[in-house]
Amino acid sequence: MVAGLTSTASAHPLDVGYLRIDSTGAVVRVELELDVDGAALALRVDPAALTSSALSPRAQDLARATYALAPITTDAGPCTWAGAVASRDGRTIRISDTATCSGEGPRRWMFPLITQTRISPTFELMVKETIAGTERVTVVDRYGPQIELGAASSASYGFSEFVWSGVQHIGAAPSEWHDDRGVKLPDGIDHILFLLALILGGGTLLQLIGIASGFTVGHSITLALAAIGVVRPPPSVIEPLIALSIAFVAVEAITGLWKKHRWKIATFFGLVHGFGFANALAGLDLSTEQMVKALFGFNLGVELGQLILMVVIVPLVFLAHRDKRLEPYVIRGLGGLVFLAGIYWFVARVLTALS
Repeated sequence: MVAGLTSTASAHPLDVGYLRIDSTGAVVRVELELDVDGAALALRVDPAALTSSALSPRAQDLARATYALAPITTDAGPCTWAGAVASRDGRTIRISDTATCSGEGPRRWMFPLITQTRISPTFELMVKETIAGTERVTVVDRYGPQIELGAASSASYGFSEFVWSGVQHIGAAPSEWHDDRGVKLPDGIDHILFLLALILGGGTLLQLIGIASGFTVGHSITLALAAIGVVRPPPSVIEPLIALSIAFVAVEAITGLWKKHRWKIATFFGLVHGFGFANALAGLDLSTEQMVKALFGFNLGVELGQLILMVVIVPLVFLAHRDKRLEPYVIRGLGGLVFLAGIYWFVARVLTALS
């Protein structure tokens, strides 16, 4: 379940949705937010068809294709939905509904949508449940497609879960490299390539640790500023910039033009990367306590994840630099591949932002 905060940190619109739940007695109020492309894929329609005026008659169909694929259930049977209402704000589709439940005991809610690939194979829901003013933050993903509602049900994300989310976000967790279908690239592959490009330029071990730490410092600063609302650039701006930063550091690794300033470059682009996870957190409107817990835990996890990756990457880079005959080909070859990946993501994300 903790894997949910990893791909959301990259803020790819088809990978994340937001579900807010407010429980009062027998009544459960829900509000689901999806990117317009995700909603269109769920309904199997063209995104252009989901205009503000066209959403109202499609609200029930959209509900049945997403959160209402399976009902909230109690020991007395399924809860009853009142009827969905849908609206659109920019690229965000918002669906609101109310369920009335009877019977005592836990209220279980399964999400078949998570195990389907209609929207995205890595789709996850960030969930905030509010009960009598108390928040519980969880994630519904392919590892845990069911939640239990209520104060006595499964616990909220704690500090350790946010730490582990940071490790997964950077792609350092084993679970990020495989799924039910076998080996796969981790959701955080863009961050891994960014780190690889920074390290490809070489340097002492202390310098390389400084480069990775500089990225984390920059990441932490903007993560905190964005999460508390001081500055919050839209994902349509941040995501292309993250991709462009990957291409830039790849060029630097190949040319070595700014070798002495590599830690400054890492810190600067860390500032850009930090906005991604903050935008995901901001979508849940967390309390100060939950936000602080998320910020500190996630950043610690990112640092730990980077150190894990460096244990693997750094020895290989050192070996490449030791052989002066192979060094230019290895460094330029890997740097060129990272550059192409960054440019590809940049173009794809710009086109997504413009659509």
